Amino acid sequence: MAAVPELSCEVAYHSHSDNDLFFEPEDRPQQLKCCSEDLDPSHWKDSSLQLQFSHQRYNKKLRHVVSVIVAVERLKSFLVPDSVAFQDDDLRSIFSMIFEEEPIECEQDDYLCDAALQFRQCKIRDIEQKCLVLSPAFQLYALHLTTESLNKQAVFYISLVEGKYHEHKTPVALGLKDKNMYLSCAKIDGTPTLQLERVDPNNYPKWKMETRFIFNKTEVNDKVEFESALFPNWYISTSQEEQMPVFLTNTKGGQDITDFSMESLSP
Repeated sequence: MAAVPELSCEVAYHSHSDNDLFFEPEDRPQQLKCCSEDLDPSHWKDSSLQLQFSHQRYNKKLRHVVSVIVAVERLKSFLVPDSVAFQDDDLRSIFSMIFEEEPIECEQDDYLCDAALQFRQCKIRDIEQKCLVLSPAFQLYALHLTTESLNKQAVFYISLVEGKYHEHKTPVALGLKDKNMYLSCAKIDGTPTLQLERVDPNNYPKWKMETRFIFNKTEVNDKVEFESALFPNWYISTSQEEQMPVFLTNTKGGQDITDFSMESLSP
C-alpha cells in the first residue's frame, strides 16, 4: 500500500493551461522556464511551464505529482539533452520521496478459497496387499480379500488441503466415500490414536481442514506414506497380522507396515 508522507521541500507548478501539461502538438517547440539556483537562467525564455521550489506546505494531490514527473521528463528531453544531470534514477528518487511502502496486514481467516477443492477417488492397500475395509462398527481393518469380496474395499476421497508443503510431502485429508467420515488423529490416554470422525456434510470437505484431519502424504517409487500433521513422525499403519485395525505408529521399518499403494478410480 502506498502512502504519501510529508515532504521537506514542496514543488508547485504553473501553466497557462492545465491541458498544456499533457496535450501539446508535437510540432510545436517546447521552451520551459525553471526557477532553480542550480540552473543557468540564460537557458530559459518565455514558456508555458514553470517550476518553483517552495518550503511552504500545500495540499498535495496526485495531479501535482504527475505534473512534476512530466516537467522532469521535459527537462531531460529539451533543456539539457547532452547532459547527464537528469537520469531515470532521478525519477526513482522522486517516487521514493513521495511514496512510502507500508506492509499490508490481514487475517487469513477473512478470505475463503473459491477454487474447487481438488480430490480423487482411490482404494488403498498396504504393501502386503491387505485391503482397507470398513466394519459395521465403523472401524477400518486391513485384510486380504478374494476376487468375489473386493467390493467390500473402502473407497476414499483424498483431498488436497491447506498445510505445510514440503519437497516430497503433500497435505491431504482422507474421507470415506458417501459416509461423511474422515480419518483423524487424537491423543487418547496419552497416545496418538487414529480414528474415524463423523463430520457435517454441509461444511466438509473444505480447503482449510483442522490439523487433526491432515496427513502429509509422501509418495516415492509407487509407495505412499501418510504422516499425521498433528503428531509428526506418527504414520498410518497396518499390522502384519490379518484382520487387525488400522492404527498410528511411530516406528518405521519394523513389524508395523507404513507403506501403501493407491489405486485411482474414475469419478
